[in-house]
Amino acid sequence: MLKRDIENIVRPVINDNDCFLWGIEILRGKKNTTLRIFIDSENGVDINDCENISKDLNYEPSLDLNLGENYILEVSTPGIDRKFFEIGQLNDYIGQDLLLKSKELHNGKRNFSGTLSKCYEDILSLKVENKTLNFNFNDVDLCKLKPNFKNLMKGNNYAK
Repeated sequence: MLKRDIENIVRPVINDNDCFLWGIEILRGKKNTTLRIFIDSENGVDINDCENISKDLNYEPSLDLNLGENYILEVSTPGIDRKFFEIGQLNDYIGQDLLLKSKELHNGKRNFSGTLSKCYEDILSLKVENKTLNFNFNDVDLCKLKPNFKNLMKGNNYAK
């Protein structure tokens, strides 16, 4: 089964719960397949949203038909170190720090840490040290937010 097929099955259930689909991972294990669904909302997501969507998806027979009866379903938020599944998701994170792993060598490296300076069409620009590197999002194996925990803690008055 293709990810697009699964997205078409789960998206209406997620939308009915006032959330939207952030991304999907399908992990094939030796014994079981794990379907990991990430949800988000304009108002934030809590454990109740994850639980409700998980319960609703348990009644989707088309998932059983395509993944088998022994798959593991996980519904989660993307978290503060969220993984990006589509280039359009990056637009709200310009100026933020990212961790990126490219599929191919880029300047002799695959792993990068830098600040997202812009994204357009399928290209994202990452400022690494004093250079701006451009990556085609289709050639990226992993792209995730690198949260600044020190600033997060200060912003919530947990640290001084």
